[in-house]
Amino acid sequence: MIKKKKILVLGDVMLDRYWTGKVNRISPEAPVPVVDITETFDKPGGAANVAKNLADFGMDVTLVGLIGDDETSESLKSLISKTNISFHPIIDKKIRTTLKLRVIDQNQQLLRIDHEDVNISKKIKSSYHDIKELLGDCDGVVISDYDKGVVKPIIYDIIRDANHLGLMTFIDPKGYDFSVYESSTLVKPNLSEFELIMGKSNNPNEFENNGKNLREKLKIKYLLVTRGKDGMTLFSEKGAQFFESVKKDVFDVTGAGDTVISILSSCIIAGESVGESVRLSNIAASLSVLKLGSTSVSQDELKSASKK
Repeated sequence: MIKKKKILVLGDVMLDRYWTGKVNRISPEAPVPVVDITETFDKPGGAANVAKNLADFGMDVTLVGLIGDDETSESLKSLISKTNISFHPIIDKKIRTTLKLRVIDQNQQLLRIDHEDVNISKKIKSSYHDIKELLGDCDGVVISDYDKGVVKPIIYDIIRDANHLGLMTFIDPKGYDFSVYESSTLVKPNLSEFELIMGKSNNPNEFENNGKNLREKLKIKYLLVTRGKDGMTLFSEKGAQFFESVKKDVFDVTGAGDTVISILSSCIIAGESVGESVRLSNIAASLSVLKLGSTSVSQDELKSASKK
């Protein structure tokens, strides 16, 4: 069993809403399908999904994120209240809580509608004193950056103060500038996020060199690039280490990255080797894509799958 650790999650929380139904005809008003909705449900999304993954994996989780004062925030708070997560929301009545609405027909996503106010709130900086106090009561920090405006204003302070306290920082990045993550412990971009920073690699050697250069430039211990069906590549001072993907039928990739950063950080903070932690997070990701929407993986599920 992976030991329970206290983990602080900071990032862009959101609500994932699903409308599922059936398409039986095309609208007479426009050439679009008419979806007869038969079921609706909500799930925690973004950093809230990372926190739920960690909690369901057995960690003691504290979550900090920005919300508005609206129906979406009430739904999100209600969902989180049913978990073991300690939620410390930063409330800004001037913004909408981020909502991602997905319309689904027979397990096929037809449309996604987003409601969000990106980089509008001014409350993040002024809330840092309270966030800093939470650092003193955790074993590690996971930063879930969806580039909505929560992480970038305080990322330098978080990494600096975490390093001062001897805490490891794990970052799921987003955006056009990774320099803000300098001196963190581990940064985990997917391939498209990595290529946005380093450009497309023409061959394996170029990809390996790009990974090596980015890790050294950011002064981080580890860089993990997730590559979908091509597995994962871990860059460290020892070089590049490749992990093949675990072959599964992909049902829905929503939240797979959240699963990876959650299991990865849990295992490393609990004392597992980085290589073993990557292996376990790779297996966990393969389990998460078998289900609809953002899902969690328990230690029992992971233990069972890792034996196969």
